[in-house]
Amino acid sequence: MIEYDVEEFRRLFPKLSKEILSRNTAKVNSLVKDPLHNYVPNIYDFLGRVRSVEEGLEVIDYLERRGELSKELADSLRETLRTKGIEAFGERREFGYYYKLASNKRRELLSRDGSVNDSSQRR
Repeated sequence: MIEYDVEEFRRLFPKLSKEILSRNTAKVNSLVKDPLHNYVPNIYDFLGRVRSVEEGLEVIDYLERRGELSKELADSLRETLRTKGIEAFGERREFGYYYKLASNKRRELLSRDGSVNDSSQRR
């Protein structure tokens, strides 16, 4: 790391030094955080990404084997998948779905009161 004397730093980088050394800097904590931070996808999120009933059955089998689904829920999901198809699990989650979801939530948080807020305080 390069070390600079404060005055030398001011002379070499006047605008940057003014921003860094001023008292009027924005705090990072005041910015809106990722609204999907700590979000853990569930079985319905996974089923919303599949392209066929066969893929959906593979996902259910996999999560049941890992112990993330009970046998009862897995059987119920399989039945729903076979009788109603993948459409039964809602809107198809295409590439960029979660990015758009996070953007919309962030926009909602910002428009709620017209200012930038820490979304973690709203939970």
